[in-house]
Amino acid sequence: MNKNIGILCKAAMTCVPVLAMTAAMADKAQPFKQTNIHFETNASACDMGIQMSFDTDGVTEVEVENPYGQVVFSLLAVYGMENTSDLTEQFQERVEPPITDLIDALGCEHEAPDEEITLSELLAAWPAGWYEFEGESGEDEFEGKAELTHRVPAGPKIVRPEDGDIVSDSAHLRIKWRKVTEPLVPYLGPVTVVGYHVVVADVTEATLLPGATKTVLDADLSANETSFIVPKQFLEPNRIYEFEVLATEQFGNQTITEGGVFCTPPIEPDECEAP
Repeated sequence: MNKNIGILCKAAMTCVPVLAMTAAMADKAQPFKQTNIHFETNASACDMGIQMSFDTDGVTEVEVENPYGQVVFSLLAVYGMENTSDLTEQFQERVEPPITDLIDALGCEHEAPDEEITLSELLAAWPAGWYEFEGESGEDEFEGKAELTHRVPAGPKIVRPEDGDIVSDSAHLRIKWRKVTEPLVPYLGPVTVVGYHVVVADVTEATLLPGATKTVLDADLSANETSFIVPKQFLEPNRIYEFEVLATEQFGNQTITEGGVFCTPPIEPDECEAP
């Protein structure tokens, strides 16, 4: 028997290559329902970082490897809790450091230069390519992959409302922006934007009572849209609202533009600012 090939033989039975058996076992791995990794950039603050997520029927162990086989994320259920602590889904957002290249290109103001890193440092830490997701739960195995690219869209240019505008709470409000066709900086292209996301949040109260949540309106829109109607039913008098518009590139990278705030009467223009 050739031990290098690793043939398993039994009397009166066909020899089966071990390599073939291993491949067959690997084929039993279940796919993740969803895997994703992308850059999220705030064009108004000139910071940028990684977001990652997955969805399964339940796992107790997960590892994510970058295109070079290096583990960039792992999790393990608490010992003794395996039967009740399976994770069905996970979303994580990494720290978004200010990027010197973006500060220079976009003119953002930042007061912590010691936290700044270069764009090349960030991209080197998160190389483009396929990221492998592997998970386990008991004897069940899961696998999946997600592609990360360095194609990052510019932030949408918001046309209206302007920061500090006073708007009526008895009429619909149109938020309008310009279509994004260019990358954030030239060498992060070309880009193809596939959609926009609008978020409007009531921030009148600087702090919330325990158990309370912000009143938030958010919507996903197609790449053909350049405006969104905030219904008058959402708006209330004497309130301060923050809003932002986000552009999503076809490979998942996203860039946010903060619109500042708008307010409803009787708040006066000189009082319309984030608490």
